[in-house]
This record gives sequence, structure tokens and C-alpha cells, in this order.
Amino acid sequence: MVLLDKSTLMVVFAVLTLTMLVLFYFDTYRKSRAVFAAWWCVAVGSFFSAALFYLMGEAWNEAWAPSIGNGVMVLGSGCVWAGTRSLAGRQVRPWLLAVPTVVVFAVRFATDTRSASIACLALMGTALGLASLELWRERQSSWNVERSLAIAAAACALYYLSRTAGLLLLDPEGALFQLLFGAGVGLLMAMVLLVVVSSSITSLNTARRTQDLKERASRDALTGLLNRGEFINKAQLRLRANLDAGVDTAIVMADLDCFKAINDGYGHAAGDGVLRAFSEACRSTVRTADLVGRYGGEEFAMLLTGVDAEEGARIADRINTALAAHRSLPEGAPAPTASFGVVDTRGRNAGLQRLIREADGALYAAKAAGRNRAMVGPAPASHPVG
Repeated sequence: MVLLDKSTLMVVFAVLTLTMLVLFYFDTYRKSRAVFAAWWCVAVGSFFSAALFYLMGEAWNEAWAPSIGNGVMVLGSGCVWAGTRSLAGRQVRPWLLAVPTVVVFAVRFATDTRSASIACLALMGTALGLASLELWRERQSSWNVERSLAIAAAACALYYLSRTAGLLLLDPEGALFQLLFGAGVGLLMAMVLLVVVSSSITSLNTARRTQDLKERASRDALTGLLNRGEFINKAQLRLRANLDAGVDTAIVMADLDCFKAINDGYGHAAGDGVLRAFSEACRSTVRTADLVGRYGGEEFAMLLTGVDAEEGARIADRINTALAAHRSLPEGAPAPTASFGVVDTRGRNAGLQRLIREADGALYAAKAAGRNRAMVGPAPASHPVG
């Protein structure tokens, strides 16, 4: 059996990290510009730099080089943690990553090489353990991809923390320590971490990009609300679930008042501004669990869970109040308003299309009654314009 010596493994580790860095940067980060991908690029770059310092210490007997390499490895492990934290949308303070690196350098120059190695391994194990916890803490829809990353980070954290204990309890030159925690074993573990995490991050990035494309396809480009088809699909599922659970549901149809006059009198840019203002008023008023979609032109639809028609009308009034605060129209233009029709499912098993028709009838009744108001249906459908 042929065993690779320490120098050969270091060369392999350096080549592997450089290859991973180049491939990941051009194939993943450049295409997505995702924050977590940027952190992983910095992590791999740190591991590559550390490999070069280790090679300098091994090949040219530079005593200071391995200490620098240890500090850079700690920095790279911290970047793995930062990347996993950014996956969940949590804030990362970059200056925190410098603290453990400075600690390793301080321990090395204040004590000896063994103490510095203990500090390095403990901090690396802690950072990778925290990275695994970040992923387990908040499982996303892409958990099937994140799981392998979480397991790899946890396994490497366990190894580095075990190696820390080995340095504290065993003779570093002894056969048992070399068998379990020798430099060759450590480099092999680092390579495993590189391969598994790079593969997981690439797959995760692809999953996120696919999800982003699906999200864009389901949204109205101007307002960011659900488009008509996506609203109907989601509303049918939500309505059925609410009916099965005996939960009241309100359907609201809304139409901007005098929208054609705004477009004709002040330009399409003003009309687009009113549409965006209405969508912002909806977001600031309804709950994130409710559904709001642009139904067509200046007409909008909403599904409100756990709400009856009267409460739906009060929510519509609050939307109109928020809309009236819109101040970006040209001087002289009236404050935008909307008319609403509201129905609910109390005491009946009505389908979505029927509820929309009833809410639409109530909406036209609100138009006929003077606009800028919410009417509770069912109501006869007379169809005034504007």
C-alpha cells in the first residue's frame, strides 16, 4: 500500500482548493452574485492561502508560515459560518470574523505552537459547528440540499473538536494521535469538507435560482403582487383548506377609481405610480399570510383568511386610507382612491369563481354609490365605468 506523505497531501489540498475556487467563482458566484456564494468564495480562497502557507513551512522550513496558515484556516471556517447564516437572511458582521484569527495569532506569539494549534482547532470546530446549527435552526424549502451541508459541517466540527481534545490529552508524537489526528488525516478531512460543501452550495445556488425564476413568473412585474393565474391557483387551494377547517374566508375585489382619467390627464407614468402605490398600501395593511393579486388592468383581488365580510370592508377602508397618503402624482392631480366589493363564506360552501363574481357585483355597487368605499355583497352587478 502506498501512503502519501504530508508534503504531497498539502500540494493536493492546494490544487484542490484552487480548482474549487476557480470553478465556484465562475460557475456559481458570477451567475448569482448571492451573498452566501460570496462568503463561500472567501472561505475557499482562505483555505487555498492557508495551504500555501503550510507548504512554505513544510518545503522551506519557514517557522512562521504554519502559524499564518492556522489563522487563515480559522478565517475560512468563520466564512463558512457567515455563508450559512446569510442563507437564512440573518445579518453577518464581517469584523467578528477577524476576532478568532487575531486570537490564534495572539496565542501563538504569547505561548507556543501547541497552544496555538489547540486554539486554531477549537475555533475551527466551533465555527463549523455554528454553521451546522444555522442550517438546522431554520430549515428552508431547499432543506434536502442544505441537509448534506449541515451534516458535513457537523462532521468536520466534531473532528476538529475531537482533535483539540486529542492535543490536550495525548502525546502529539504518539502513534494513537498520529493515527487519529495526524496532519494527513486533518488534510483529508479538509478536502472532504471542501468537496461536500462546494457541491452542496452549487446545488443550493441552482435551487435558489430556479425558485427565483418561478417566483418571478408568478408575480406581476409592475406591482410585485401575484399575477391573475397564480392568485387563482393559490386562492383555490387556500379556500378549500379554509372550508375544510371551518375557517371564514373573505374575498375582496378592488378597482382604482377614475384610473383612465389619471392615465389620460397625467400620463402612464402617473398611472403606474398609482398601481404601485395601491400594491404598497395592500402590503402595509393585509397580513403576509393573505393573498393579494393584480387581477387585470387596475383591478385587484384578495383572499383574507379568518375574516368575515364586515372585517374585510374595514381592511379595505384602511387600504384606501394608506392609498390616499400617496403623494407622487403631479401637482393638481386628485389623491388616488379605490372601490371595493367584499363577500365571505360564512354558512356556505361557495367556490372561488362564485365568490369573485359576487365580490365583483358588490364592487360595481360601490362604484355606483359614489366610489372610494367598500360594499359588502352579494349585490346586483350594475357596471359603471371608472
